[in-house]
Amino acid sequence: GDNTIVMLRAPHLDVTTPDGNPLPSEMLTSYRTAPAIIGLGLLEAVDEGTLEALADPDDDDGDGISGRINHVWDPDANAAVPGRFGWKANVPNLRGQVAGAFAGDIGLSNKVFPETDGQRDVSDDQFDQTVFFASVIAVPAAAARDGKAYRGRTLFHSFGCASCHIPTLVTGDAPIAELAHQTIHPYTDLLVHDMGDELTDSRRDFEATGREWRTPALWGIGLTQLVQTQATFLHDGRARTLEEAVMWHGGEAMPAREAFRTATKADRDALIAFLRTL
Repeated sequence: GDNTIVMLRAPHLDVTTPDGNPLPSEMLTSYRTAPAIIGLGLLEAVDEGTLEALADPDDDDGDGISGRINHVWDPDANAAVPGRFGWKANVPNLRGQVAGAFAGDIGLSNKVFPETDGQRDVSDDQFDQTVFFASVIAVPAAAARDGKAYRGRTLFHSFGCASCHIPTLVTGDAPIAELAHQTIHPYTDLLVHDMGDELTDSRRDFEATGREWRTPALWGIGLTQLVQTQATFLHDGRARTLEEAVMWHGGEAMPAREAFRTATKADRDALIAFLRTL
């Protein structure tokens, strides 16, 4: 709004077969970065009733936000259940996340996805230990906030960011006692939202359309580029800064994006300062 220029970039990939031919036209692709793996056990412990209460698929309250649950297939339950992990909430639980990563990412059969004869590369004990490990990776403590960051927290709400990035949730029952009945601050609703054409991958994932993405948890985001200086943001890493990430928001998030875009530089800086404390 004050004529400051923000340069945006987006990846454009030319993927071919080994002999250089284009991929079959019916093959769908989606370029994605690896998501953060902190606090996953706490997010898994948020009960289904909380997700249903947060969901508003028809925007019944008229606020322009229509987050919804992506119902996905759970091979253990042999049924469709709410998804909560992955960029499109396409995995129901950490057991499924670990099993899919073993099988799909590195080709290791396991108790959820065994060989046709029942054999598996990962022993059941190794599998269970990996699920436990993924469940208890802790969330880093939030940084101290100065007056600028506290103002940014207020703007986070007034701009509308908190409509999807819900600051506070409460976990329910959990097999790991330390994860149960905890008040947590992940800044997500674990729902999928329409983020507009500029972020679409044109690839449906269970009930989520190409334009829909799960609200990513923001806890720990302030440390991302301290831990890995070349780290970037959004599902495909296109945003080099938090400011760029905000400016890519569209669809349901367009009003929040516009509030940020038209704010004074001091207010924009305050919002970013707040995010860096998370």
